[in-house]
Amino acid sequence: MQIEIDHNFYEIVSWNKDYIQIQGTYSPYRIYAPPYYDIASLKQYIKLNPPVHQEEDQSYSYLENPYYLFKTPYLVKVFSTISPATIELKSSSIRVYQRKNVNTLKLLKAWSMDLLYNELIKMVSYWEEQLDNYAITAVRLSKRSNSYYKIEGNEICFSSRLIDLDKEQLNLIVLAAFCKFSKKTKKESEAIYNLYIPNWREFNVY
Repeated sequence: MQIEIDHNFYEIVSWNKDYIQIQGTYSPYRIYAPPYYDIASLKQYIKLNPPVHQEEDQSYSYLENPYYLFKTPYLVKVFSTISPATIELKSSSIRVYQRKNVNTLKLLKAWSMDLLYNELIKMVSYWEEQLDNYAITAVRLSKRSNSYYKIEGNEICFSSRLIDLDKEQLNLIVLAAFCKFSKKTKKESEAIYNLYIPNWREFNVY
């Protein structure tokens, strides 16, 4: 059995001694424990006695090309692990922990869509508050290529290709979607852009 704490994995091994011991120099660690310890007790022990992490001793490789998120390039560092895949975003790099023979780019694609969706949710929540408009019932992602978004009833469906824009452009597009959702005219929409994002014309979105 495995448990995860702070992006580290621990394989639980029962033994006949009356104390707990953590072995390993990097995730996945192996934690030996008496059978009467429950999961909650083990997690508490690990948090109080975290293992010494020696990540740099673990074998890794780099992807040949950087991976772009919101027009920002990130070096991709790939670590080999036997645990389920995890991805960490750092200030200038992406760390991928994956099993051998797994398609790294496929993992990154799925992960980047989650990243985009979470960013959209944050922006939608912000504009809901600013515009006092809480009528949108759902936000979705799709592979549409002919437009940045589409209004479907009380839902907004955004294009997955928004991951290729920077966050300022993305923010303007979310605001534009709100304006269209509220059936604002072009003149009314531009007045809102001017109020909240005075330099919106510089973003080359519309």
